[in-house]
Amino acid sequence: MKKHGFTLIELIITIVIMAGIFAVIPKILFVSGKNDTFAMRQDALMQALSLTTLASHMAWDENNTDHLDILQTQSENSNLECNVTQKFRPGSYIGANGRMCTEEFNASTVLGPESGESDYALFDDIDDFNGEAVKSNITTAQGTTLRIYLLQNSVVYLQDDIMTENGKTLTIDLSNAAPSPVKTTNIKRFKSKVRYAGKRGRERDISAFSYYSTNIGQISLAYRNW
Repeated sequence: MKKHGFTLIELIITIVIMAGIFAVIPKILFVSGKNDTFAMRQDALMQALSLTTLASHMAWDENNTDHLDILQTQSENSNLECNVTQKFRPGSYIGANGRMCTEEFNASTVLGPESGESDYALFDDIDDFNGEAVKSNITTAQGTTLRIYLLQNSVVYLQDDIMTENGKTLTIDLSNAAPSPVKTTNIKRFKSKVRYAGKRGRERDISAFSYYSTNIGQISLAYRNW
């Protein structure tokens, strides 16, 4: 009867193959984990970009949802403030795109959603996003809730009286928030800051998207009768 078994060479070859397999598996798992991390970070960034785009289509102020006019603010920049007597802003002309200055309506001193606007699907002006947080969480098999990422959204008035004039160029410094308590100006900044935690749960800032909105009233479409 012929005996069946492994020769020494066959045994060595088998050991080498198994060693190669066990050496590759951790690398596969590592690459898979890196891909998951990249996908989650990508999702967080795309969500923040989508919110910024959404905010850019909103009215500048709650009062602009009903009125086309440029609103009154507490800005100290006389070049940007409206002349309510002549009903227009310096450098413009009466009835420009239907956007005249108003004496009746001021910019909002409180930044945040109004009553009945419980989430950003119901927002109608840019400052409704102030304080809105978007969270992405997962629940483990043990029932523990882990945060993957957090979007912290804020809206502030920016100081609009810091200007540098160079020939025909006028530059406004957008790096400073308006003095506290809240002082209304002609510029608002929306910011969505992305904080990523991942599976390890250590939150850190990875990026931020900003959009600047100005007090120019609402756009109205011109029309003519045919």
